[in-house]
Amino acid sequence: MTKISAIDRAFDLARSGHYRSVSEIIRRLPVDDRAVVEAHLAQPAARRELILICSDAWLSAD
Repeated sequence: MTKISAIDRAFDLARSGHYRSVSEIIRRLPVDDRAVVEAHLAQPAARRELILICSDAWLSAD
C-alpha cells in the first residue's frame, strides 16, 4: 500500500468540501506533515490553488 504524501492529503481534504480554509486543512493534518505542507504552500501559486479548490468544494458541498 502506498502512503499518500502530506501535500496530496491536503489537496484531498480541500476537495472533500468539509473545510472552509487552508488553516482548517493544515490543522486536520498530522503534526508531522504540517511543516511539509506549509513549506509547499509558501509558493503563492500552490497556496492559491489550494484556496480555490477548498472554496469551490465548500460551496458545492451539500
